[in-house]
Amino acid sequence: MLAKNIAVVIFILITFYLTYSMLSAKKTEQEISVQLLWHDKELDCESTFMSEDIEKVWFIEQFMFFLSNVEITTDNLNWQRLKLMKTQYQNADTVLLGINCQERKQQLNATALGNWLIGFDNDINLSKLTAVRFTLGVPFASNHLNPISQDSPLNLPSMFWVWQTGHKFMRAEFSSLNEQWLFHLGSTGCKSSSVMRGPKSPCLYPNSVNFELPVVEGEGKQLVLNVNLAQLLKKVVLTQASSCQSEQDSASCQQLFSNLFVDEESTEKLAIDSVFNAVKVKNLSKGAEVE
Repeated sequence: MLAKNIAVVIFILITFYLTYSMLSAKKTEQEISVQLLWHDKELDCESTFMSEDIEKVWFIEQFMFFLSNVEITTDNLNWQRLKLMKTQYQNADTVLLGINCQERKQQLNATALGNWLIGFDNDINLSKLTAVRFTLGVPFASNHLNPISQDSPLNLPSMFWVWQTGHKFMRAEFSSLNEQWLFHLGSTGCKSSSVMRGPKSPCLYPNSVNFELPVVEGEGKQLVLNVNLAQLLKKVVLTQASSCQSEQDSASCQQLFSNLFVDEESTEKLAIDSVFNAVKVKNLSKGAEVE
């Protein structure tokens, strides 16, 4: 009888410990929501937008991009690296965000295919954040490795060129009634013995972009990272001829690069005119949806 009581007590203690551990771990799981905008209008696979230079309606076929080295601060002095959760869309230092509307259309019951969350387990109060910084791109150390042997999300063929140039940091593809336009951002001027070999030194044009954004105080405490497509496409006339695959001698590519590289000395400009901006909102029900 005594042995039975001891066993029950041990079972209760183990159950309590496991439950407490799970709850404690869950408390630190946090997330930053991401949303795609055209000016102040949210975009999805059903949305359309009108080119500002030519009155033509466009819709999204695919808009995907990599962010890496994500850091946050509450005082603009002490930066803390986000401990990214390992998921289909994240590894230790890189997260893939966006949506593939083409794949969605091919699946009858799919509501969405993509990811709009950055999940991490740092113990920090997001409501007190003052700034966030990150790199649009993949770190050089992992950018040119064999994608077949890499963990998700760096193993997706659709986001990879060849070993020599590495990943597409951003893949934006849009269609109108009778025309298509694309922007593939990635490193160029990469030197190696062949296209099937990665370079040993950084590419001449890395084309990764560093952002340091002030967090704009809004109506709530939930942090949202906005991606403004209108800012990315500013002064770019969308035609088949203006498509860009990161060529340095392309006028449209140079304009797109200019739109991404915002003057970091102007905090007000970063908060308003940047392709990316961070703001606090009330509630935003957005998430990662997979096949």
